[in-house]
Amino acid sequence: MQPVIDFITANPLYGIGLALLLAFLIFSLVKKALKLVVIAVLLNVAYSYYLHDLAQTAYERAESTLQEAAEQAGDMLR
Repeated sequence: MQPVIDFITANPLYGIGLALLLAFLIFSLVKKALKLVVIAVLLNVAYSYYLHDLAQTAYERAESTLQEAAEQAGDMLR
């Protein structure tokens, strides 16, 4: 490892090139991570909307069933 460090310190152009390569690598990784976070957030929002819509439909179905049962019970008492 020491010969590599000596070579880079002796030749500053290689050091600058290595620094640029490292900066581009980090920039690329950050960009990919940001895309992953955006996709994860969008999927989470879509799934939450789907669950909310599913729960709303189930609630309305249960409410109408309960109302029909109450009407039938009221008709039986008459």
